[in-house]
Amino acid sequence: MSILPLFLLGNLGFTSVRQNLQKNIYEQDFAQVTVIANEVRDFITNVEISLNLTNATSAYALVGKDETLRQIILEILLHQESFIKEIKIADQSFNIIDQITRQEGISPYISASQIENQISTEKSSAISEVFFSSDNRPEIYFTIAVQDPLTKARIGYLQAKVDLNGIISRYVNMQLGEGAHVFIVDQAGNLIGHTDSNLVLNHEEIRQDFAVQSFLEGEDFSQGSEYKNLNDVSVIGAFASVGTPDWAVFIEQPAREANKPILDFSFRLIVIAILIMVLAMILSIAFGLKVVHPIEKLEGQVRRIISTGDLESHIPIESWDEIGRLVKSFNQLLNSLDQKNENLKNEKELLTTVVDGVGAGMVLLDPDKKIIWWNTKFAEWFGHDLENLPCDKIVKGEGMEGVYYEKGRNICSVFVNEERRHFRQMQYELSPDNPESAAYLLLLDDITQEVEMEARMIETDKMAAIGLLASGVAHEINNPLAIVAAHSEDLLDRLNEEEMGPTQGEIKMGFKTVLGQIVRCKQITDRLLGFARQRINGSDLIDIGVTSVQTLGLLVHKAKQKQIKIELQLENSLFVLGNENEWQQVVLNLITNALDASSKGQLIEVKGYHEDDKIFFLVKDYGEGIPQINLKKAFDPFFTTKSVGQGTGLGLYVSYGIVQKMKGEMALESTEGQGTCVKITLPLHKGGD
Repeated sequence: MSILPLFLLGNLGFTSVRQNLQKNIYEQDFAQVTVIANEVRDFITNVEISLNLTNATSAYALVGKDETLRQIILEILLHQESFIKEIKIADQSFNIIDQITRQEGISPYISASQIENQISTEKSSAISEVFFSSDNRPEIYFTIAVQDPLTKARIGYLQAKVDLNGIISRYVNMQLGEGAHVFIVDQAGNLIGHTDSNLVLNHEEIRQDFAVQSFLEGEDFSQGSEYKNLNDVSVIGAFASVGTPDWAVFIEQPAREANKPILDFSFRLIVIAILIMVLAMILSIAFGLKVVHPIEKLEGQVRRIISTGDLESHIPIESWDEIGRLVKSFNQLLNSLDQKNENLKNEKELLTTVVDGVGAGMVLLDPDKKIIWWNTKFAEWFGHDLENLPCDKIVKGEGMEGVYYEKGRNICSVFVNEERRHFRQMQYELSPDNPESAAYLLLLDDITQEVEMEARMIETDKMAAIGLLASGVAHEINNPLAIVAAHSEDLLDRLNEEEMGPTQGEIKMGFKTVLGQIVRCKQITDRLLGFARQRINGSDLIDIGVTSVQTLGLLVHKAKQKQIKIELQLENSLFVLGNENEWQQVVLNLITNALDASSKGQLIEVKGYHEDDKIFFLVKDYGEGIPQINLKKAFDPFFTTKSVGQGTGLGLYVSYGIVQKMKGEMALESTEGQGTCVKITLPLHKGGD
């Protein structure tokens, strides 16, 4: 393992050197083709400048009638530019006036003959595309428009044929490495110059070359890349565009030759690496004889301790060198682990005692809500064989009687061991980084006594309300009973008289009146019995508007006694999920409190309406109000500001609990001396529509 870092460092150094060498090769090739491209462009530019200079200084002489002067000018130009093979002078219609060639000298005038590569009127000069002579030598035409120096009007044309073979040979035959070559390609992909001139003479097809394709596709240069040439040989090549004319200079050299310095360097590096490896092997053997054997012996003793789990055992110290100090440190580590292991056992026992004695059921659930672990209390309620069972099936099985929410917590009622029990469920999401892969912790708190106590408090409050209603109901019943008694006594008296008794119609009318009053008594008693009947668990779909109106019938007499008007504004179809009997108790408590707080002749407003998916139920009085010091305690059990015998202090407390079970909210606003408003918000059940 000790040689691995050295090997990695060596490989990193070799890679860096190889990349630098390759970069230098690319830079050198690109610099060469750039120089050649610039020189070719400069040469073409110089030829064009020479022609333009002759045109500017001898425009009249070139197209004038003095043939001797024109021939002298052409011979001087031909002598100055050694690569010009032929010069022609033409008039405005491109008809040749005079011409001179390097081999034949001045040629006679040829009637109706026109120059090649004619240019448009928009251009003052033009360079033709490359063409090949009869002996396959690349050539081009330079055509210059001859202008009148004064008027700048065209008066003729000067055209020179340039032999490219001699020009290009000066640059492509430069000294290169073995196997390397330079070539020039025009814009059509024709090979117009090559280190091997035979390829030009034979019109070698070179368009499929990778670099040539890049140039023909519009790229101006390539700073270097490795690819396979037309002979399927891997080469390193670069090219640069001449610009004007639209040619490109290419250089290619075999990758093997170009990378020869890299290969030599690689060979030397491999030899050095082998020597280092041999040296490292010798050192490793010596190190193993001195150090590895004691370490292997130590490893065997550590494995024995791990397999037996005996943390109290110790490894004997045989020497006081580095190995001996390592053994001493390991023995100290064993002592520390043994102490921590003992502490963990004690903490586990303490945690088990706490978890089993907490009195609540605890369950760990996986992401699919299946049971992973449970405590003793949970097993006592639901059994012991629970692993991998869905928690909902266990806690909310067929025996479930009711589920509701209390301040965001789930309260369920189930049968456990044929006994109805009530549980408060609290679920917590756990961090995923725990050894049991548990996703949730579920706590079940047995609140059976609390729920039953609450139910008894509700019944107590109801009975107290019935007691307070009793006198009013008795007065309500006395009135119709008095009417029944009066009509019955009148009919009996008239029937006992010796004279003509009541007619059949009068008897029917009397009985009809008696029957109506009896029905009135029955309605009053039905309302009272409906309110006093035993509370049924569960929720139904109820219209709180209809239920509220029915409940208000029990308080009519009390309102009349105090001469208080109850104003109702209840919309239709105020459907909620709840217990009708419990809602009656809420309405009765709130209206009773409002009546007790109001004075003679005052008004009580009862409103019920819905907005969006919410129902709002308000009871507002304009009575004495609640002092601010007592407002926070209004919902506390057994707290009342009424005199002894007038209230139990459970009305608002019980009503608040019932509203919460219906997933609603109750708010109390009161100003001393101005009145009180109780606002209840409930979710609208749209299915009621």
